[in-house]
Amino acid sequence: MANNTQSDDDWSLYPYDPSKAAPIAFAILLTVIACYQFYQCFVRYHWKKFGATMTWASSVWISGFIIRTISAYNVQNVGIFVAQYVLIIMGPPLYAAAEYFILGRLLAYLPYFAPIHPGRVFSTFIFLSAVVEALTANGASTVATADYGTARRARGLDILKAALILQACIEAFFFSLVATLEYRCRRAGKFPRRIRPVFYILYITSSMMLVRCIIRTIEGFEATSCPSTQVYCGYIETHEAFLWIFEIANITLFVILLALFHPGRYLPRDSKIFLDPVDLETERLGPGFGKADKRPFLVTVLDPFNFYGIITGKGMARDPFWEQEQPVYEGGDVKKAMEARRLQQESGAAAKEEVDGDKV
Repeated sequence: MANNTQSDDDWSLYPYDPSKAAPIAFAILLTVIACYQFYQCFVRYHWKKFGATMTWASSVWISGFIIRTISAYNVQNVGIFVAQYVLIIMGPPLYAAAEYFILGRLLAYLPYFAPIHPGRVFSTFIFLSAVVEALTANGASTVATADYGTARRARGLDILKAALILQACIEAFFFSLVATLEYRCRRAGKFPRRIRPVFYILYITSSMMLVRCIIRTIEGFEATSCPSTQVYCGYIETHEAFLWIFEIANITLFVILLALFHPGRYLPRDSKIFLDPVDLETERLGPGFGKADKRPFLVTVLDPFNFYGIITGKGMARDPFWEQEQPVYEGGDVKKAMEARRLQQESGAAAKEEVDGDKV
């Protein structure tokens, strides 16, 4: 696993002299951003699921930078080298999961234009991300620990390339869903200005993640073409700048954008809150898209994109609650508002029964 271009006593696991300052700088920067986002998600906007996703991703990535700093001073330590390699490559797919949550909330806010079940966006993409993470971790650890020129390392590279290609396809599909939602809004002449920044941020962050996947995939194919006698031969993997620019700086900017344009500034904290389809200004409190999708729960999980309805031409059976009279959301705790609404409905129903009884 050593870089054989150096002497026996002065070999390194890196094909370059790794930067010692950069991982420290990014670890500090991401720690500051992570603390700020923690405040945004758990105190200011109450986007707890989104916050948990971002916190987990930042924890993994920051740990990777800390370990890379140690590795930069111990370039012959295999264990430390493997740990930093795996953690750094696993960070971006975890950050990508935050995008999925934003899209799900955006679809729930505009349920009348949703191409898929909003509640299944996060779960479906998270499942796909879990597959990517498993492949990435397996491939990265195999590549980092296998001897050069061996079948084991080639297998690890193949797994890693498969993971990167899969993530690129997921990002492309995600991008298409955002574009589809915007197209439906514009076609209906109802593209609210107040939430347009969410669309733009999703386009930008998805493109950034796609660029990262493309560079990593090219790096993987370069490594595959290396002769068995040569440790490193690819231009990307032998130049550290590619790592810091297209992977780390790129995804760090991704994180900064989500902090500066936090989705909680534009979207509600609860998926039951939706935008009135008529005036596009009033926020209303509905039962949630789960009540609109008439398909059985298991079907919505297994077929969140309603491929069966598309193939058969039946479409999606819906109960459009947004076309019914729904109460205006006036802020505050959604659960309490829903409970008050339920009590009001029960009280109204009881009063109606009493009046009907008197008539009899």
